[in-house]
Amino acid sequence: MSTLGPASLAQQFVVTAGAAAAPEGWPTERIGDWQLARHPSLPATPLVLEDGRAAGWLIGYPISAEGILLDGRTALRVPAGDAAPGAIERFLDRFGGRFAAALVGLPEPRIYLDPAGSLAAVYCPHQRRVASTPALIPPDDATSTRSELVRALGIPYSQAMYPFDLTSRRAVHRLLPSHFLDLESWRAVRHWPTRPLADEGSLEEAAAEIAEIVKRQVAAVAKHGPTYIRLTAGADSRVLLACARSVLDRIELFTVPIEGPTGGLDADVARRINRLVRRPHLVATRTPATQADLDEYRFRIADGTGEPRGWQSCTMFKQARPTHAQLDGSVGGLERPRFFLASERADPERLLELCQAPLVEETLDAARRWLAGLPTRDPFQILDLFKLEQRSGGWAALLPYAEARDPGFVLYPMCHRRVIERMLTIPRRARLEGSAERTLMRAIVAREWPELLAWPFNEPVGWLRVPHYLRQTRLRIQRAWRDPRGAARRLGRRLQGRRG
Repeated sequence: MSTLGPASLAQQFVVTAGAAAAPEGWPTERIGDWQLARHPSLPATPLVLEDGRAAGWLIGYPISAEGILLDGRTALRVPAGDAAPGAIERFLDRFGGRFAAALVGLPEPRIYLDPAGSLAAVYCPHQRRVASTPALIPPDDATSTRSELVRALGIPYSQAMYPFDLTSRRAVHRLLPSHFLDLESWRAVRHWPTRPLADEGSLEEAAAEIAEIVKRQVAAVAKHGPTYIRLTAGADSRVLLACARSVLDRIELFTVPIEGPTGGLDADVARRINRLVRRPHLVATRTPATQADLDEYRFRIADGTGEPRGWQSCTMFKQARPTHAQLDGSVGGLERPRFFLASERADPERLLELCQAPLVEETLDAARRWLAGLPTRDPFQILDLFKLEQRSGGWAALLPYAEARDPGFVLYPMCHRRVIERMLTIPRRARLEGSAERTLMRAIVAREWPELLAWPFNEPVGWLRVPHYLRQTRLRIQRAWRDPRGAARRLGRRLQGRRG
């Protein structure tokens, strides 16, 4: 008999209006007509106005501008000038980390997500309920399963994503990052960006500003308690390690040889890096996923997105100490224009293709609604925002619910409004024409710990080069055969970058 239930839903929450039963064993708090119920592992920091009235909660793991990870023990004052709608964003943008803000005690109640939407949330207007996943939305006649869409996506056996605000159930919508949920109209409203993004500074200036924020956020978590950095062969986790240099004595490393072609590469490169770093390093033992772990993984994210490699590797994640926070490099690739280089189109059909979603009226309507709410028609910026809101908010944000262990948690140190803004405003020419030797992530590592550049990003060292390059060559040939025009464009950009 399955033991899955509310006790299995570490780090999850429900916000409801009116009388509502909370999941068994979850503590609850009320402000007026609103109730917050949360798993005991998830903190919530009370927000109060200057006159002492309750304003709401910061749910999760916000990190202040002073470099403090808030843990719910002390109430946080919302300055009077920031209590009015329109100024709330300025207050919330001071925080990084992984959180949701339930501002239910204000005249115009709202719910905001962190800048990457990394504490994922869905909502059901007619039930007046917000929750971490659809599993916490009680079924009724209006919330039946979208059976045809579920079958077409093939989750969890595919890499597909539910597109935009769609979920597996009707009348249950995903709240995307860069939007707040108006709790009076129960509509999602875009609050960032409100105008086209303009290029700002240089790549080197962006690297300096981002590094300072990431260092502050890594240090805040490390000072709070035992902390892993999830070290892979990639650039994003290397940035976290470089930015942890000042608190390295508080850091341990954790590497999962995740199923697929890069698993062995991650473990090999991470071990080599640790010969320099010399920190405790847990490389998970390759272990097939147990059926019980697969069931729990799917239950905890309600089959909300496809990630076969993570799903098949879920048992290995349990080898980490459950007391440790885990820092993940997600959000770090936003400045890399991968989707744009693959296709300069940004129409509904192309966006749904990137989600691996079917082209049906329901999905096309969702794509059109999202496009209509953007402040730009520039394909480059559309694909940037798609990567942030769909790839981060609709995919990466769900995975910590599956991977977190009570009382530990997963956090993305690059989740901060200013970090995201600077990534997306590096001059376009530098982003499109930059070589492998001149990228934002590389610039940050070079600034903070240049010795970590002795190993290439996502490339094998030693004997692993042979099978890796054979595999990469085969994939390039297959991709060029399918899309010869795209291959020609990529080759032209690569040659132009080398000349630059």
